[in-house]
Amino acid sequence: MTQYNREELSLILQVLAGITLTMGLAFTLSIYSGLTPGFEMIIAAIGLAIIIGCWGGMKHLGFMVTVILAVILFAIYFNFAALLG
Repeated sequence: MTQYNREELSLILQVLAGITLTMGLAFTLSIYSGLTPGFEMIIAAIGLAIIIGCWGGMKHLGFMVTVILAVILFAIYFNFAALLG
């Protein structure tokens, strides 16, 4: 396997891990509290991205960006009814 293939596979797995982690967090919070606390979830994702960034550096940039974008998307998705009314 070439270095390019390893980097691409690593990026794909980072994106999938970020989506899976945030989906689990949003689903768990929606089960326990009825409505997903959107701001708390977004702040937790930003905190996790900062910790991963300081610990692992820029090689995990795909994971950090995916976590932040997915948590914003899931916060809107799980709180859509509250946003309308």
